[in-house]
Amino acid sequence: ERIRHNMIYPGNYHFILDDTELCRSIHPYLVLIVPVAPGNWKARDAIRRTWGNETHIQGELIQTVFLLGVPNSGNIKVLQRNVRTENRLYHDLIQSDFIDSYHNLTIKTMVIMDWLASRCPMVPYAMKIDSDMFLNVENLVSMLKTPGTPTTIYITGRLKNESPVVREKDSQWYVSEDSYREKEFPTYAVGMGYIFSLDMPRRLVEISKRVTPFYVEDAYIGVCMKTLGIDFTPPPERNHFRLYMFEFNRCQLAKSICAILKTPAQLVSYWTLLKGPGPAC
Repeated sequence: ERIRHNMIYPGNYHFILDDTELCRSIHPYLVLIVPVAPGNWKARDAIRRTWGNETHIQGELIQTVFLLGVPNSGNIKVLQRNVRTENRLYHDLIQSDFIDSYHNLTIKTMVIMDWLASRCPMVPYAMKIDSDMFLNVENLVSMLKTPGTPTTIYITGRLKNESPVVREKDSQWYVSEDSYREKEFPTYAVGMGYIFSLDMPRRLVEISKRVTPFYVEDAYIGVCMKTLGIDFTPPPERNHFRLYMFEFNRCQLAKSICAILKTPAQLVSYWTLLKGPGPAC
C-alpha cells in the first residue's frame, strides 16, 4: 500500500518541459490547465484556435497551458520529438515524467495541482479542464466576478452526490475495497472541468500524502476534500456545466460555461457558429 501510495505523490515526478512564461513573468487572473495525451495535438490545436485564444476578458488576463505525461505507446521517440517541436512553437506545454495513461489520471491531476501550487501562488483562480470540452470563457469570468464568489477555499463544477463505488474488476472505474472502503463516494466535481481558488492545490497535494490513491481521479479529489473537511461550492446553475452536447444549440451554449464534445473538429465548428452572426438565443 505504501509503495502504491508513494506513486501518486506529485513530488516523485519531475518536469521535463516547463518553459512557459505563465506565472513567471505573466500573472493572470485565471489559468486554464488542460490534461492531454502527448499524441493528441489535434485537441491542443483546436483549443488554441478557440477558447485557448481568449486571453483578455472583462479586463482580466486569461492563460491556457497543457499538461502531458510521457508517451508509453506508439513510436515514443517520434512522439516526444513532436512534443518538443510543438512546444518550441507555442511554449504552452508542461510535461512531467510520469507515464501518460488512463490509469495514471490521478497522478496527472495531482501533478497539475503541484505545478499550480509551486508556480502560481499569485493567481486568483485556475480551472482544470479536459481536452474534449467547449468552454465559454466569458461566462466563466462573469461567474468568478459575481459578488459573493469565494476567493479562497473554493472549488466548483458539476457536482455529483452519492455516487456508488464500482466494484466490478473489469470496469474502467473499478476501485478496490483496499483503496476505498465506503460504498459511495463523497460529493465530488465531475472531472470534465472544475474551477478552484489557488489556495486549494497546496492543500490537496499535502492531504494526498494521507489519502490512499485510486484511479477515478475526480472522485479521488472528492475524498481528499472530505478528508480536509472542505465542502465543494455548488455552481450558480447546474446546467452551466453540461454533459454531452452532440448537436449545436446556440442558446444552450451561450448560457453554459462548458460542455463535453466529441471531436476537436466539433469544437472549432461550434465555436465558429457561436461567434458568428445571429441572436444569442
